[in-house]
Amino acid sequence: MLNLQLTRIKFYRKSLFASTVLVATIFAVPALAHKTFLWPAKFTWQSGDTVEIALTSALTFPKLEFGPAKDRIAFSSIVMAQHKVDAFTLEENKTNLNMTFLADRVGFGVISMSSKTRSGEIKPEDTDGYLDEIGANETVRKAFNNLPGTPVLHRSYNKHTKTFICVETCDEGADKKYEPVGQKLEFIAAKSGSRDFVLLLDGKPLTGQDVVVYGVDNKSRKYVTDKDGVVKVLRHHDGIAMLTAVWITMPTSPEGVYHSDYAALTLKLSNSH
Repeated sequence: MLNLQLTRIKFYRKSLFASTVLVATIFAVPALAHKTFLWPAKFTWQSGDTVEIALTSALTFPKLEFGPAKDRIAFSSIVMAQHKVDAFTLEENKTNLNMTFLADRVGFGVISMSSKTRSGEIKPEDTDGYLDEIGANETVRKAFNNLPGTPVLHRSYNKHTKTFICVETCDEGADKKYEPVGQKLEFIAAKSGSRDFVLLLDGKPLTGQDVVVYGVDNKSRKYVTDKDGVVKVLRHHDGIAMLTAVWITMPTSPEGVYHSDYAALTLKLSNSH
């Protein structure tokens, strides 16, 4: 099946840090090095097909490189033609976690998966690089660097993935693309245009936030959401694409946990305006 179609692709202490958090408690940052996404074997299926959706992490989109274990999944949802699908299987592979289900309804589908929270530590020698990655400003850096000794940086993260598919047609249930599924950070389609999307945090639009869009050639372009949380994907990207965003929640003190939520939407972009 076209090889799963391109292989299914130190602290000034509380006073200083508290003032920093008031200004930049939470902010968005560029996409992390490893991209995590859902990759359908194809985006349009026939009734009666066994639909295959791969969850993977990779340095390059849309390669399948690293597959999570089933017990890493906190949330999964399949809605086809407005109906929830409960009968699906998950199979672990080296390169992906493969979801399969029967395409027994014709129409539009929204498939979503989110990971459980994973925590870890960033070694002192890697801290500057991580602070670069999450877009930390100079005051945050000073607050952390003024901690006594050479502390590790505590981090945690969740990954939230989604894809749109169709079975024979994209008509029945298409309104579901405008509805959030309840992920912490997620993209939904915008009614303003077929290439417009809204980035939501806790179900509310995020304004002025970075969104990176990748094509199957792995070329990317950065966009920024408007006052309504909308990003308009230009003709620079056509066909199959992935929208990504990262949201960082800063700790209340620099020795706390820096938490990131990552969202990715894979879909076949419409050619209409």
